[in-house]
Amino acid sequence: MKAITVFQRVALIAVLVLPALVYIIFVYGQNEVFFQTLDYVGEKVYDEESGDTVYYEIPDFELLSAQGTPLNKTTMDSTIYVVSFFFATCPTICPAMNFHLNDIESRFKGYPDFKLLSITVDPEKDSVQALATYQKERNYREGKWLFATGEKEPIYDLAKSLFLNAFEDQTAEGGFLHSTNAIIVDWNGNIRSRKDDLGNIVGSYDVLDVTQLNDLESDIKVLIAEYERDKHNLLDD
Repeated sequence: MKAITVFQRVALIAVLVLPALVYIIFVYGQNEVFFQTLDYVGEKVYDEESGDTVYYEIPDFELLSAQGTPLNKTTMDSTIYVVSFFFATCPTICPAMNFHLNDIESRFKGYPDFKLLSITVDPEKDSVQALATYQKERNYREGKWLFATGEKEPIYDLAKSLFLNAFEDQTAEGGFLHSTNAIIVDWNGNIRSRKDDLGNIVGSYDVLDVTQLNDLESDIKVLIAEYERDKHNLLDD
């Protein structure tokens, strides 16, 4: 049993670290850089004074985790995280969404700078205690998967700023509508995504679509590799 455990750990580390090693080999082993990267979602502004492109950053937010700890943009700094919306009593799409997101979380459980952030669209029912019960009953990993609640209107505004949908709708089953899509936020608070075959930025990933779910996993690996390169550069400076 111990040999199997060791093998599983080695395999997990290889899956997570190999993309970063390949990335670094390409970056530091050649005069020209050839590596995969992700685009930035949202408005881009050229700063004439600095000569830099300023990319869209998500706004600050104030939430509470299922463990009662504050969650905001600052607490999520230096983290790659996937954001989605749900509610605990959702009778339709949420169970399937979280089933697939749980698989994503399991694949990256060994990488400390990756998390999931799932925000309720029904904060009046989904209190801290309710979310803690929800998480415990489903054995979703604490610390790696953050279930969050807060004030209703700020949550809906946050969804809009993330280019996702979340709102109350009494005609919908459960009384709420929200996206089945998720986004990736990088360590600087930028939303990142691949481009499709036509060169358009995808923006978000439908976690109920197998192809897009695979794309999400692949793009997380790309960002991990990029983040490891950035940390390596900081150590060299």
